Amino acid sequence: MTEILNVVAVVFAGLIVGNEFAIAAFVHPTLNRLEDRAHLSAASALALLLGGVMPFGYGLVLLLISAAGCVRWHQSDHLPRWIAASAILWVLAIVYSITIEVPINNRVASWTKSSPPAEWKTLRDKWDLHHRCRVALLTIAFAFLTMGVITR
Repeated sequence: MTEILNVVAVVFAGLIVGNEFAIAAFVHPTLNRLEDRAHLSAASALALLLGGVMPFGYGLVLLLISAAGCVRWHQSDHLPRWIAASAILWVLAIVYSITIEVPINNRVASWTKSSPPAEWKTLRDKWDLHHRCRVALLTIAFAFLTMGVITR
């Protein structure tokens, strides 16, 4: 049962990290090459959709990482350091998201094609920069989780 939990935790964490990486590396650079009207429309739709879905994904992954860590701790009577470090980084990514990226994302989700704010491109660039930092943090958390489940 522990192995199944570990696999599920790694798979879901990998899916979230992969999604966030794809947004940073492919989706947003592609949006930046679009004409402003199309960019605004796509960015608003994506912000609305992903802003509603990703909190559940982040929470689920944190729950799975925590469960894997608790099971390992209970089985071995010592703190699984890699998994604990992954959970801490995942919490930091959630806090970072809530305090910095979610407010920007909520503004982007509310934009309409006819009335974007004057500084909309600057705001999108700011979000992209913060998103790349979050992707780096999540990638390290994913690596730590992976190390935690493959080492004893």
